[in-house]
Amino acid sequence: MLRVNKAHVTTVNRILKRYGGQFNVVDGPDVVTPEMAIEVETPATLRRGVRQLKTLTGPSYLAVTNREGLADALHLTRNTHIGVMDPRGDIVKPSRSDQHAQM
Repeated sequence: MLRVNKAHVTTVNRILKRYGGQFNVVDGPDVVTPEMAIEVETPATLRRGVRQLKTLTGPSYLAVTNREGLADALHLTRNTHIGVMDPRGDIVKPSRSDQHAQM
């Protein structure tokens, strides 16, 4: 049985409400919009999210499920094109990519 993380689901729903797009339940980023790809991660899974987003060429964001994970997310994404969002979907670090994401 698939274990559901409540904080992850809550953050994904907030981001979908704010930016639109679709929830991706298969492989790839959690949220895909025409403008960007967003991977939502807990503090324990941030590294996995960064590895996944590094493969994308377009605007991509790592969103954390709680504010405690922001410092680690910023540290892990330094020197990358990956932007960072807080749990509400506010952009803390912009993505440095001008191209559309390739999914």
